[in-house]
Amino acid sequence: MSQTKPHILVVDDNPNNRDLISRRLERSGYRVSVAEDGSQALDKLEREDPDLVVLDVMMPGISGTEVLRLVRKQKTQLQLPIIMATAKDQSEDIVHALDLGANDYVTKPIDFPVLLARIHSHIKARQTARAASTGRQRLSLGELKPGLVLDEKYRLEEEIGSGNFGTVFRATHLSFQEPVALKVLKTAVDDTDEEDLLRFRQEGASAMRLQHPHAVSVMDFSVAHGLAVLVMELLSGQSLDQLLKVQTRLAPNRALEIILPICEVLSEADNLGIVHRDIKPANIFLHQTRRGETVKVLDFGIAKIVGDAAGERHLTLDEGILGTPAYMSPERLHGHAYDGKSDVYSLGVMLYQMLAGSLPFNVPSNDAMAIAVQHLTAAPIMLREHLPAVPVVLEAVVMSTLKKDPGERPSAGDLAAGLIEAIESSGIHLRPDVIETAPPPSAGIHDATQRMDQRSTSRLSFDFSDLLDPPPCRVEHPPLPTFAPARLGEPWA
Repeated sequence: MSQTKPHILVVDDNPNNRDLISRRLERSGYRVSVAEDGSQALDKLEREDPDLVVLDVMMPGISGTEVLRLVRKQKTQLQLPIIMATAKDQSEDIVHALDLGANDYVTKPIDFPVLLARIHSHIKARQTARAASTGRQRLSLGELKPGLVLDEKYRLEEEIGSGNFGTVFRATHLSFQEPVALKVLKTAVDDTDEEDLLRFRQEGASAMRLQHPHAVSVMDFSVAHGLAVLVMELLSGQSLDQLLKVQTRLAPNRALEIILPICEVLSEADNLGIVHRDIKPANIFLHQTRRGETVKVLDFGIAKIVGDAAGERHLTLDEGILGTPAYMSPERLHGHAYDGKSDVYSLGVMLYQMLAGSLPFNVPSNDAMAIAVQHLTAAPIMLREHLPAVPVVLEAVVMSTLKKDPGERPSAGDLAAGLIEAIESSGIHLRPDVIETAPPPSAGIHDATQRMDQRSTSRLSFDFSDLLDPPPCRVEHPPLPTFAPARLGEPWA
């Protein structure tokens, strides 16, 4: 990066946009050059060496995404950060640009404080990544001890947890004297180069975009001593995993009061194009506050950060499969494309477990290979086999989440709507605030009850195929029994 004012190249075919952005950037202390189309932008990039580019997506001739594609053949995200500018309704262009290597994006009409913050963030990230990789002492996770200060801002107080992705510390923000949680990621240790560190920083920024009361707040993402560090709100309480170890089966109202807020945050994540990829009880936290319990989903964005690095280095997590096999969707096990419906499948497995006290397949919980095979080929055990008096409509909604074909599953919003309908028809009583905050259904809500008996099959496309017998025969279940609603606070027998 230049030692004087950072140099920003603004590329936009609209002269009013160019002039407005340029003036604001110059007043903020940046040196600015402009290009009115893609061809001129490529020409300037050959003659100039900007520190960052603000690039319009839609332009006549050579589009912004084509400019991005050509630039990324020569310069990496660290060498030249690029922020795409696009209209709000161009979500496909945003996804495509990020896939091509854009560092970030802003939507039009541009919110200039947001643009300035993102420019500052990416330029600082490049400086930080280079400093971390060249000028600072590198540390390993084992060297992190209470009293150590990371990034000149966060003093470690004590280790409070660890897992596949890293170690969590209670820490103090020195400037504000506020307690925070620091998650130090395992994959950013020792052998991480500056390109990786920048990517971690950018993925952390993406995780910060999901601001929702039921997602743990990510307040900062820094690179210190060669370590990638997430700074999050400090929670108090226990994980759902800890609760289920003590109470293997939850009362219906308790289970649904936990699930509906998760539906809400997954619906919002889906709207932002974010897939969690590792929904499981250990990533659901029951945060206790003076006003009661708040369900929090942990590790949004972390699975992707670690997952990309693991794929590149052929590392393995959880018996060789990124994520947790017991809750993983068939399309992810296949290695196929996936979206928010993959998270819905994981959520359905978790809801089934909370109600039934077991997973929907009869396999040892520690046999990852057998679990994966069941997810791919076996019909899940009907919920009524564990809970004979379960309401028909509730069972239908739960089982709809476990369809092999993601197209047959509800979205997170549809799942919430189906569960609320089941609640209202079954005499289950929930706290009013849980119902009020549930996400709206999407268009074309699934009729889970009518489609309950449809079965989908999956063909294997990877190494598990030689372990499988022919696909299991369809099991015909007897008619549903009549039932009485469960008493409040008690599971169905």
